[in-house]
Amino acid sequence: MMREEAAWLDSAFLHRLDKLSITSKKMIQGSLMGKRKSKQIGTSNEFSDYRSYTPGDDLRHLDWNAYARIGKLFLKTFLDEQQWPISIYIDCSRSMNYGDPSKFQRALQLTAALGYITLSHFDRLSVYAFDREIVSALPATAGKGKVHALFRFLQSVDIGSEGDLNSALKARSSQVSQAGISIIISDFLFEKGYEEGIRFLQATKQEVTLIQLLSREERNPFYQGDIQFIDSETKQVKDVTVTPPLLKSYLGAVKDYQDQLRAFARSRGISYLEVHAEESLEDIVFQLFKKSGLIR
Repeated sequence: MMREEAAWLDSAFLHRLDKLSITSKKMIQGSLMGKRKSKQIGTSNEFSDYRSYTPGDDLRHLDWNAYARIGKLFLKTFLDEQQWPISIYIDCSRSMNYGDPSKFQRALQLTAALGYITLSHFDRLSVYAFDREIVSALPATAGKGKVHALFRFLQSVDIGSEGDLNSALKARSSQVSQAGISIIISDFLFEKGYEEGIRFLQATKQEVTLIQLLSREERNPFYQGDIQFIDSETKQVKDVTVTPPLLKSYLGAVKDYQDQLRAFARSRGISYLEVHAEESLEDIVFQLFKKSGLIR
């Protein structure tokens, strides 16, 4: 659990994130792409942030007071109703509190990185933490000046109870009002499944990406002999004698489950990424995410 504000996001890491943006396979074909690629500024009255002047920008938005003080040209930017709405859903159910680092800690870090990229490019960011319901949320916000609000929100998120993705995604508090991009970061180990909730999310015109976080021990356990297992969410206790055939069966079950999740995503036109929680944050963001096309 991170408690120091983005202690792991050093200046060099942030500088590299500044050069990235979240991509869209579907929205890139629509009208939003023109706004995103142009130098136009939002037309609403809600102030968002400042940025350096670029030749061709609307001179009406220049901050002449800033120019008088420091001799540099800055533009006031405003929220554009055509910004990409990007929503990130963080699984904070008890099963996420496993591994070293824990899946939950890595999920918070990935949310911070993706959120920073979103805010840096003046898209609208919403973040939802859920177990069997939405337990906390960061309302839609935009502008690089809101980065610290994102970090403070993530500091406040903690492990909850058992998870139910279907129930959480169908809750009124998690529903978005317009088409956008939704990213779910979870281990997807839900007793009641995940299909219904994801279908519901897609029905709200969301382009969905599933990021499945699993720990090394979950993918390749090292247990042997007589072990007492306690379900982290239901607290059920089971005594098991771990043998090589049992481990082989377990590994097969894990593979089958991931294959089912991957196949479900493919059948729905959804992007699926498998993330190993013990991998470094830099490798996940700058290699896996870039290679997958989630960011560029």
